[in-house]
Amino acid sequence: MRQIEIWGDDDPDDRTNVLKVLIPFLLCGLFLSIVWFLLPVGGWLFLFAMMVAYVVPPLGRESVIPLCILGGIPWWLAAFTIVFLDFAGGLFMAWNFPLLMRIPRVGPWISRFVEAGRSFLDRRPWLERLYFVGLIAFVALPFDGSGSIVGSIVGRMLGMTKTEVLSCIVIGAVIGSYAIALGIDWVVNLIPPGAGFLLSIAVFLLICATLLVTYRNHYQRPETEG
Repeated sequence: MRQIEIWGDDDPDDRTNVLKVLIPFLLCGLFLSIVWFLLPVGGWLFLFAMMVAYVVPPLGRESVIPLCILGGIPWWLAAFTIVFLDFAGGLFMAWNFPLLMRIPRVGPWISRFVEAGRSFLDRRPWLERLYFVGLIAFVALPFDGSGSIVGSIVGRMLGMTKTEVLSCIVIGAVIGSYAIALGIDWVVNLIPPGAGFLLSIAVFLLICATLLVTYRNHYQRPETEG
């Protein structure tokens, strides 16, 4: 497996380290400030809660985007929000990986992601062969642990530069997020206007159940010997 050092090439004494930490958060603040003028207060608070739910596991885009759309957030804004969060997360990882590895509790937590990434690559050699396209597919498809954090680690393990990894994260996030948003919006439009909130929730639960069954069938099959 082609590997290089996991982004340990940053100068720990670089005076721009503070900006590298703050800029992703400032961008998120700017995004929320702009959205404030696009949504009513209740919608803004709901979107903010969904952003927090996406950043803090275990919810992924396959859950957050449908919830946003069913909660009244426009499908394009729900998708763009997830893309933006993946971009901000990838930017933060690209700039601050060595710093994160030195934090007592965060470093070991990331190290476990590194081990998970190595295991993931060992089980899926096609990802290495496809290189750039493979990482895009990893981020776009609802794999367990896919996203900007693990995607950054896997990309660096593949020997990709920070720019390449961030590009893959953004492209994969656009493909995955907008595909889900368009699909959910199409399903929601099939529901009669007077059907009510409970039917919308039932449709959402049905979609989640379908995704769960698909995941268990394809990604959690017991390994066979030989």
